[in-house]
Amino acid sequence: MLTHSFWGTVEESWAGLCAEHPVSVPGFQKQVEVFLGDELFEEDEEYDLTPTQLDEYAATFQDFVSDAPRVLTQLKQRAFEQYQELYAAHYDDPAQSGAPPLYLTTADQHFAYMQNIGYLRISDGNALRLIIHYDLDTEHGLEVLFVNNELAAMGGIAET
Repeated sequence: MLTHSFWGTVEESWAGLCAEHPVSVPGFQKQVEVFLGDELFEEDEEYDLTPTQLDEYAATFQDFVSDAPRVLTQLKQRAFEQYQELYAAHYDDPAQSGAPPLYLTTADQHFAYMQNIGYLRISDGNALRLIIHYDLDTEHGLEVLFVNNELAAMGGIAET
């Protein structure tokens, strides 16, 4: 257990080391848990964050929040492009989807289906991941990796 001026108490939780208090992510409606550092997958590994790393993670998050309008524009556009490429044909055809067609024509319309954010993970190298329970692909979800506030990768959960 660590204590940090920004994160509060940092303790091990279900997906790694978790900050005491959830945070608000601009553009999303609910507060989310923040996991700090990489998730460990081997039983013999131990978490070993330093106060310097926690300071860097706080700076990464604060930079992300201050740059949120630009970063969210990137996210919305790239996610909408991915929707058009992978999902639009399915969701616009009632015979395939079994539901009325969505006919999503803008990134903002599509973003409404991305509001169920699961958690946030911050790790070394100014990396911040948003894990989203994506309404249009509940099986795979959506994970978005930002590095230095640039969208670096997007895929299903645990794919970036």
